[in-house]
Amino acid sequence: MTALLEVLAANETPQSPAMERFIETLTALVLQYEEELAPMSESSPAGVVKYLMEERGLRQIDLVPVVGSKSFVSQILSGHRPIGKETARRLAEFFRVGERSFS
Repeated sequence: MTALLEVLAANETPQSPAMERFIETLTALVLQYEEELAPMSESSPAGVVKYLMEERGLRQIDLVPVVGSKSFVSQILSGHRPIGKETARRLAEFFRVGERSFS
């Protein structure tokens, strides 16, 4: 299912509302399954971002367009800066997960 989500996320054409709901639902189910199968040792918002980055093979620099600056990304990942509502919205859209994943 993760591979399917990666293929769907790589598709740069606009998705229909139904497909967007499907992707969101599938993402939530995969995350729930993985949490039950192997709970993350760090379930903080920073831990969620790190996990999602690792799953997608992303680096900190890849989040700069989403978050705004290298230092902001670094502060979030180190846990020194909380993830605000607007940043959570942008991360949720980028990773195709619910905003609550970052609270």
